[in-house]
Amino acid sequence: MQDAVDDHGRVASGVLALAVHLVFFTLLVFGISWQKKITVPVMVDLWEELPPSRVDALPRPEPKPAPPEPKPKVVPPPPKVEAPPQPTQAEIELKERQRKQREEEARLLEEQKRIEAEKRRLEDEERKRVEAENRRLEEEARKRDQAIKLAEELRKEEETARKEQFRREEEAKEAKRRQEEERLRAAAAEEQRRRDDAARKQREAEEARRRAEADARAAQKNLIDSYMARIQAKVIPKIVMPSDLKGKPQGVFEVTLLPGGDVLELKLTRSSGVPAYDAAVERAIHAAAPLPVPADSDLFQQNFRRFSFTFKPQD
Repeated sequence: MQDAVDDHGRVASGVLALAVHLVFFTLLVFGISWQKKITVPVMVDLWEELPPSRVDALPRPEPKPAPPEPKPKVVPPPPKVEAPPQPTQAEIELKERQRKQREEEARLLEEQKRIEAEKRRLEDEERKRVEAENRRLEEEARKRDQAIKLAEELRKEEETARKEQFRREEEAKEAKRRQEEERLRAAAAEEQRRRDDAARKQREAEEARRRAEADARAAQKNLIDSYMARIQAKVIPKIVMPSDLKGKPQGVFEVTLLPGGDVLELKLTRSSGVPAYDAAVERAIHAAAPLPVPADSDLFQQNFRRFSFTFKPQD
């Protein structure tokens, strides 16, 4: 914007200077043309006789009365002076034209001097104006340079401030990121510890459950074994061994009981090979009823509702 204004001022100054120089040139041309001498033709009039002199034509004053004459002195008469010749009309007009020409030349000379003085004045004013304009432009250039320098310094300061602000923001972001990473690591460690504790507790609970189940199974097996031993102990004495039994044949019955131990069904699933012995065992099972069974209905249903009874001769 400032450069456009400066360019406009310089254009206006150039146009004004050009106009002033054109005026000077025009005045100079006309001044020189005015100084040219005009050659006046000489006009000669021919007269048959001289016109009457203007002096003769003028009225003569009345003579004053002469004072009383003193005693006459003998004075020689003065020499006779002839009157100068009177100028002609042509000479008078020529002198008048020459006088006017001299006046015109003097006027033109004065006009030329005035024009030259005006030209010098305008040139001085133009020089002063140009010098003032140059000083103004130099001052504006200096102020512009100062403004540019100040703007550059401000820009550098702002750039430095922005960089410093960016650095602080990045450091804050980095610190926040590290804090977040530390928090996440701590949370992950806490979560891992919690999971490890949960897994450990789960393993411990599973181990305890397995141990409890094993203990329960062992206790149940011992209980079942004790009831099976009691059934064996009650049935075996009821068996009437055949007299011709040889060796130790072994057979298996599938026994179905009712709650309380009564025999609902008895089925030989594997014979001992001695029918008499198998029959004696079947009779002994019926004779031993009700068989000893646990009062726990679940235990009864799972293990004694239907079970295999293996029999073999006792040592």
